Amino acid sequence: MQPSKPPSLRRERIGIIVLCASAAVAMSPAVGGGARGRSAALAAELAARGITAAPGDVVWVDPPRGAFSPLGVRSRAVARGAVRGEPTDLYLVDTRLSPEGVLLDVSGVHNLTETSGADESRPVLRGDALAYITRPLIEAASPTVHVLDLDGQRVPASDGWTAIERMQHALTNWQATGRLRGIGRRTFAIDPAPIDETGHGEPGEGEPAEGEPDGGSRPPANAGDVAIALEDDTAVVVRASGREARLPLHGVDAPLPPWIRAESFEVARPGNLVTWAVDRVRLVIGDAAMQTVKAVAFTALDFVLRNKEAVTGDTGAEDIASDLGKSTLDPPVRQAPIDPEIGWPPSPIEPWVTPALPGEGQWNPQGGDAFVRKLEGLPPAFMTTFIRADRSRKATRVYIALWDPRQVELHMMAGTVEPKGATGEAGPGLIPRTPEVMKRVVAASNAGFQAMHGEFGMMADGVVYLPPKPYAATVAVRRDGSTVFGTWSEDETIPDWMLSFRQNMTVMVQDEKWNPFGRTWWGGTPPGWADKTHTVRTGICLTRERFVAYFYGADVSPEALAQAMIQARCAFGIALDMNAGHSGLEFYQVAPSGALPPLGRPLQGEWEAEGEVSGLSGYRFRGRRLIRGMGLMNFPRYIRREARDFFYMTLRHLLPGPALATRAAPAEAGEGVWRTQGLPQHGFPYALATTEIRPDRARPDVRLRVLKVDPRTVLAAPLSEPASAPPAGTGATVAVLADGAAAPGAGQGELASIWHSAGAFSASPTSPVRGAVRIATGHASSARAVAALGVNDEDGMLIYVERAAAGPSGAPDAALSPDASAPPAAPVDPRDAKLFQDFLAGLGCSSRIYLHRPLAVALGGDTDLSGAAVHPPSGPRAVRLTRAEAAGAGRMFESTPIVPHSVWYPLQQKRVRYFKKPKKEESADGDH
Repeated sequence: MQPSKPPSLRRERIGIIVLCASAAVAMSPAVGGGARGRSAALAAELAARGITAAPGDVVWVDPPRGAFSPLGVRSRAVARGAVRGEPTDLYLVDTRLSPEGVLLDVSGVHNLTETSGADESRPVLRGDALAYITRPLIEAASPTVHVLDLDGQRVPASDGWTAIERMQHALTNWQATGRLRGIGRRTFAIDPAPIDETGHGEPGEGEPAEGEPDGGSRPPANAGDVAIALEDDTAVVVRASGREARLPLHGVDAPLPPWIRAESFEVARPGNLVTWAVDRVRLVIGDAAMQTVKAVAFTALDFVLRNKEAVTGDTGAEDIASDLGKSTLDPPVRQAPIDPEIGWPPSPIEPWVTPALPGEGQWNPQGGDAFVRKLEGLPPAFMTTFIRADRSRKATRVYIALWDPRQVELHMMAGTVEPKGATGEAGPGLIPRTPEVMKRVVAASNAGFQAMHGEFGMMADGVVYLPPKPYAATVAVRRDGSTVFGTWSEDETIPDWMLSFRQNMTVMVQDEKWNPFGRTWWGGTPPGWADKTHTVRTGICLTRERFVAYFYGADVSPEALAQAMIQARCAFGIALDMNAGHSGLEFYQVAPSGALPPLGRPLQGEWEAEGEVSGLSGYRFRGRRLIRGMGLMNFPRYIRREARDFFYMTLRHLLPGPALATRAAPAEAGEGVWRTQGLPQHGFPYALATTEIRPDRARPDVRLRVLKVDPRTVLAAPLSEPASAPPAGTGATVAVLADGAAAPGAGQGELASIWHSAGAFSASPTSPVRGAVRIATGHASSARAVAALGVNDEDGMLIYVERAAAGPSGAPDAALSPDASAPPAAPVDPRDAKLFQDFLAGLGCSSRIYLHRPLAVALGGDTDLSGAAVHPPSGPRAVRLTRAEAAGAGRMFESTPIVPHSVWYPLQQKRVRYFKKPKKEESADGDH
């Protein structure tokens, strides 16, 4: 053992080391020269890196400590700057300062904002909390207030993340911010008060005036009139248009005023290792290099599979059977005939590759089982099939999920990361956690490319994340819930009728023709390469029959995907996201705990799942992939919080609905079952449904006639008003209704009326909105009721109930004459009033009125509820219900012309900031 050195010698050596280190620091050149202030020096260093920043726009997070440090002091700064020709951003800069505060060097610069259509304000700082305002440079976007926690993100330990997912998240943070913990972020969108014609803000929390759309697509007024201050360690104070609010600095859910909406601060789970690694490497080597790597791999795989097919004669039958969860393909079956009344399901798809495989192109109903919900009394809203769409590779197949948009509503959801909004606002990334929504969720799928690959537009529920691109293929949702497809024109104004939209490239198939705009690049290949890459590709289209289809191919070229769309009779087809892991469709069924239908077998974990719905206590989900072989990561993906934008689908509220539970025994044939056939529907979805039921087991002779009306399928107008020219396909008489004059009486309750307006029924003493039409007036409560009306709380249906004749079913009673001018009905059992009340309450109608005489009802204008012929009611209190066009699917922007590449390409290249402006189209849009 060597003898230890004396303490004095150790102190001498330490002193020498310190002196040498101090001399090295003293002789090291300060960046930009030590004579200037550190902010000016930092601005000069950023300028050398292509970022223009003023010294006054630099905020130092860690000022000089004044203590002796031989290697300098690490200090963070946040600078507001801009790359030439682009809006300002905020940059987190890692620096080293001398003990005197002189800038010695810059070790890292990280863009914290990357907003492509907004300017950031100079930030305000308090400790590790940094706040700033993002002011939009585009129409229809709101200013946003951002609060950053420079101390790092916080992922709760109990959120179910695996150790690998936490490692992925930490490395992603390090790559983006230079620190494993990343940076915590909260975002608040501000809706400033509208500006009136005089230039002054209007009162009323920024709500639109009467008759004005609810503002999702209106450009925000007074966007510059937003100011912030950090006044303590817990809140940021926001002032806008004379209003003030205190917003929490940290992850605390607090009530917010209606003019502020908060972005979720929950972090979405990372993708699987492969897709995550691709994104990480892409940021290091660049997008073009990554495209080359992927193209080489896909080309090699295509060569192997093509030669395998040539040698083995593989038709894909075995793999298709496995994808469908079977050992072999089922033999062909008789296709379900098209219902002539509703036109669903459509005719089969004509195979493209022959000879056809068993079941190829035939529609298979999906719904009414343990995984996919269906509406009572209607055929399944989803159909699936497969088709082979590449004659040179007969094993290549595309799977199709088709839905009836009259039964299914499409919704759009922005992810917590993608698309990167033009103003920095990210989406919730979560299907709304309310029972009203979750109970009707039926499916979800991927949407478009990442923002860095083209910045194609997106708006969800009135919030604009990226502005629309001219001539981009677009799927949108109208405010009435309809799904519409079209090519955006050069006018980038978002129409008031539009609630949501998503864009991706140019249209792939229009009017069953491939690539009308002559695009040569569809993603997955580097510049100059022929676009023949076979990989996972997806798409969405509107068919000739006005149904909506989703396409998924695991190994297809752009032409093969387009051919599948053409075979499916697509009138407008859009290419969506691509590559395994990011693309796929999942079916769901969500219900209160214990209410999911029994499965009767173990789950097949590779493509089926069941669990609790996070964020909605007492609810469970069951889900499965479209096919077993779908490589969608994080399964089940879209029932959780998601980083990328996606579509989700819900079932609409439609007639007829579940049958009513019978009470009297024995139940009669058809009792309580809603009837829609033979009624004057004049289209689909149905406008009317009727039934009869005996609701009191103690009085089995008491029978009720029940009428249900869908408010979304009818228009109401007083019979005395002249009929206006209706839109095509509407205007036929559904029913004529009239009530007798209601008068208040002792103990009979206040008067109330049922009204119809804007596709909804409501109960109110007076007109709820301008233009509402009174349907009937009665009493809020009454012991003398012989009939009643209610509005269902969940689906908004109007339910009318009256007592039927005491004789045989269907025999009208003179006392219940539909003639509004007839004398009041004969006295009935006083127990009837309680019967009506309990019956409507049991159907979920908290809004009810009671009538002393039945309504005069003439279905179609000539038939009463018993089926007997009648003259239509007349008089000043008569109301006609006519057929309205219900939400479905169709085209938009049909006047947008097909223009050459020289017109649409330069317009689509504007505002792209994520890579250098390309010289050729092939590098323009990128993949997913």
